[in-house]
Amino acid sequence: MFALETKSNNIVSLVFMSIKLNIVEKADSLFRTFGIRGVTVDDICKACGISKKTIYKHYSDKYALANKSLEYHYDKLFKEINSIVKNSSNAIETFFKISLHFRETLNDITPSFVHDLKKFHPDLYEIHQNSKEKLFVKSLKSVIKNGKKEGLIRIEINEDIIPKLRIEMIEAGFNQDVFPQKNYNYMDIQIISFDLFLRGIVTPKGLKIYEKTLNTLKP
Repeated sequence: MFALETKSNNIVSLVFMSIKLNIVEKADSLFRTFGIRGVTVDDICKACGISKKTIYKHYSDKYALANKSLEYHYDKLFKEINSIVKNSSNAIETFFKISLHFRETLNDITPSFVHDLKKFHPDLYEIHQNSKEKLFVKSLKSVIKNGKKEGLIRIEINEDIIPKLRIEMIEAGFNQDVFPQKNYNYMDIQIISFDLFLRGIVTPKGLKIYEKTLNTLKP
């Protein structure tokens, strides 16, 4: 009897977790596509195929859900980048694959997402910035260190400054005051940005591998 009750509780717990994950995944996708202000709880309910009552059973309001979606997004991204680092043959390939993966995620992100965070949810924006810096700075520092050992990254490159500069380069591409969405393609901006960045830090040996990789992978 106890075993049956335990099994039943485990099933209920799994269903509960599945519902919460579905809500967060759908909300994260909607927020990044339309911006936080552009998404209502009704939109999330429709995407999930559930009622408002179910949403509010798990999350107090849209703000709490946005907060959770940021946590979910960066946890997922952390695992994906770690996998890329582990499965790349050298630092150049790692940079390429991280850049490709990043731009795949950009396809679903509207510039208004970051704008909404910064202007209307400064506390969430701070979480976004801190999570992004913690993830990317740590990852890029590791790749640069490995690249130096491989003779592909210039030894004098500052491992603390360069990762932060790279993040700022990426962020600049979303600045609508500088690059209005109606006039610029964000993918083009990021491709040019990546090319400038990598050419600026590689050794002659690294440059040869980079240019060879350009023929097999698009940055």
